[in-house]
Amino acid sequence: MFLSYAVYLWPLVLVFLLGQVLMRLNGNAFQLGVTPSLSIVDMVVFSLFFGSAAWWTFNPLRQWLAKNVSPDQHRYKIETLMADFPWRALKFYLIAGWSFGAYLVIVVPLVAVIGEHFFTWRMFVALALNFCFGAGVLAPALAVAVSIVYSTRLRLKLSRQGRFISVLSDRHSDKQITSSEHRPWLVFMVTGLLPMLILSLYVWLALAGNDIEQQFIFSQAFVLLVMSVTGSMILVLSITRTLKKVTRTLNTGLKSLADGHFKRYVPVLIDDDLGELARGLNTAMKGLQEREDLKDSLSLAAEIQQGLLPTFEPSIPGYHLKGFQQTCYSVGGDYYDYIRQEDGQIWLIIADVSGKGYPAALTMANLQAMLRGLGTLGWPIEEAAGYLNEALCDTLAAGRFVTLFMGKLQPDSHTLVWVNAGHVPPLLVRQGEINRLEASAPPLGLIKGMKYELARTDFHVGDLFVGYTDGVTETSSYDNKEMYGEARFTQWLRDYGDKPVAALPEALLEELNGFGRNDRDDDLTLLCVRREK
Repeated sequence: MFLSYAVYLWPLVLVFLLGQVLMRLNGNAFQLGVTPSLSIVDMVVFSLFFGSAAWWTFNPLRQWLAKNVSPDQHRYKIETLMADFPWRALKFYLIAGWSFGAYLVIVVPLVAVIGEHFFTWRMFVALALNFCFGAGVLAPALAVAVSIVYSTRLRLKLSRQGRFISVLSDRHSDKQITSSEHRPWLVFMVTGLLPMLILSLYVWLALAGNDIEQQFIFSQAFVLLVMSVTGSMILVLSITRTLKKVTRTLNTGLKSLADGHFKRYVPVLIDDDLGELARGLNTAMKGLQEREDLKDSLSLAAEIQQGLLPTFEPSIPGYHLKGFQQTCYSVGGDYYDYIRQEDGQIWLIIADVSGKGYPAALTMANLQAMLRGLGTLGWPIEEAAGYLNEALCDTLAAGRFVTLFMGKLQPDSHTLVWVNAGHVPPLLVRQGEINRLEASAPPLGLIKGMKYELARTDFHVGDLFVGYTDGVTETSSYDNKEMYGEARFTQWLRDYGDKPVAALPEALLEELNGFGRNDRDDDLTLLCVRREK
């Protein structure tokens, strides 16, 4: 694996050889007494310094990648090492570059002096500037650039293996190196600003020197120019390759997002604003996938909740019953039920749990289970209401409550005995007159030890009982400036109350939709009972 990384460092070898060739072509090497043997020694020293830097840069990552353990056990360490990879490259290659530059600045002038070649301080300054720029600036910049290119390739490979997800915070990466905002300026400084400053010094040195010095300095200027141009081309190529690979993965992620494939994730190939975009896409796709999973859960929950409601209306001689419910979410806190007693009497239940969604639905399911259990015991409804209140006071969170209307229809005597615990008053429509079955106690779950009073209402022929939740009267208008209200509802009952019971829910829903009912409105539940002629 280290050899694959070392291959990526070919630009360093190219720039070094280019400098050696140009020094020989322009005669400066011969003028300084640099023999081919010394050039080979220079190549060995160059390989030693930069090879060591490459090893120390890559070795921590190599050790962790070689461990044959579960990816989850060391993914965090690998991601940390990958995020710090450009910084380690910059640190070790700067050390290697300036060490090699110091070697050249010492050895080459020493060879010229020992060989008694013409060598002045101006020539030394020109040579030292060239060595320091080439070895101490250009070579580390190229090494960091190709290291970033290699790291994008390695990140992509590790991502496909599930060993690199990149969920680390910003503090694990050095944005001064990888940031897309800084990269153009770094390239400009390395291949534009610094060479121009050095060339300016060359001009100043040449103007004050003799012909031999001028020829040497201008030759060094040519070497500097060619190396900086070559380096800039390689840096631009490296940045282009990196951006091309990163944008290709982002396009793949966007296509997956558009196609609705949310289980895929985008490899984070670099720690810059494009990497943040990849992380953002991954967060979005994770959220969308959770939303899809939640939809399935909500559909199942809605199916379960619908199973808790009555599947059909009981058949009672002389009476027609109809229940209806519409939730603003997939699940809700409204509840209605019919519970037949052994003596033929019917419990009529309509309740509204405070809140919406899952919490209300869970409370509603608990309430339904308790009511069904109490219904089999044949308790008086006022005692059942008291039991429910005590149980809900113990189990409901502070501030939550349940409004409940609980009646017992007695077909033999055509009477309805009932308890209203804080619920919106059901309406009894009799020959166009509206009677309200007012609450006589607070909602369940608020005050322990409550005693519930029983009320009685006679059912005359043609009477219509309508139990409902506040989702009816609190339906908003299209402009959200007013609610439907009880006055409109009672008027609607006077106008349409003589319709068949089975048609009332659909007719009321059409009325509310016309008024402006939307998904933001509360759950809506109806329980209608008519004594037929």
